[in-house]
Amino acid sequence: MLIFALMSISAQISHAPLRLIGRMPLKAHYANARFLAWLIGDVIRYRRDVVSFNLARCFPEKTTRELKELRKEAYRHFADIVVESFWFGACRDPRRLHDARIVEIANPEVISALFESSPSVAVLYSHCGNWELYGGIESYNYSGTPMPITEQNFSVVYKRTNSKTTDEVLRMNRFAPLKDRDGYNGYVETRDLIRYAFTHKAEKRIYNINTDQRPYQDSGANIPVRFLGQDTQTMTGAAAIARKFGMAVCYLRMERKERGHYIMEYVPICANAAESTVEAIMTRYYELLEDDIRKDPANYLWTHKRFK
Repeated sequence: MLIFALMSISAQISHAPLRLIGRMPLKAHYANARFLAWLIGDVIRYRRDVVSFNLARCFPEKTTRELKELRKEAYRHFADIVVESFWFGACRDPRRLHDARIVEIANPEVISALFESSPSVAVLYSHCGNWELYGGIESYNYSGTPMPITEQNFSVVYKRTNSKTTDEVLRMNRFAPLKDRDGYNGYVETRDLIRYAFTHKAEKRIYNINTDQRPYQDSGANIPVRFLGQDTQTMTGAAAIARKFGMAVCYLRMERKERGHYIMEYVPICANAAESTVEAIMTRYYELLEDDIRKDPANYLWTHKRFK
């Protein structure tokens, strides 16, 4: 118990300066983002080889000059993600988040209909836009159409890092706007998803699952798909669990309309995953994701090792 208490204290200390920085207006953060992009991409050169490799493989039709410009745009977006996340972590008052209108849900009626007609809903999302803002989902509905999403039925599945302190800092930041941050029990590590889903099988829930990461090395339940011209091994846990419990499945698009304003859109994949296959669900998911990336390549996170 002592070690967990010490880690919590360490996370609190680490998160404190982030909350302080986050109190600045969003425009002030963006003013610093260009310098941060230059620092990360050109000085520190954070995963620059990985970014260059990914872009060159996925866009072979682009010239060297075009790829260089795209890499610069990708680091600018990466820097925006960082500063937006700092700002988000200080949004303890959901009204501040709502008034900023940094994210807007385009079609709340779609998730409402899926939730109403299904035992639960699996929402497959990616590293497009800024996924670190999903914890404020209740603040992003400006339509007047009610949504079924609440802290009690909203689960987020994540993949842990190698640092428990970093994981705790990220958790604190991701759920800053929640009314019951300490009591929230919907934050689920990928390895615990199956057990969690069985434990809560009698509940109608919305499972939000980041699905474009590479599978764990020891995972045997992978399938190949064609993604951005590459043979790619996919995570299949989300689709498999959705099939097991007959969930509806949808893709969550996060389009960057302009700096400081993203549009979320729910795109149905199937109404009942038990009537589909894991392969069909994942193939459709990657088709939708690839379409979004090709429309705005810099809106995607290129620093991860997506391909072998």
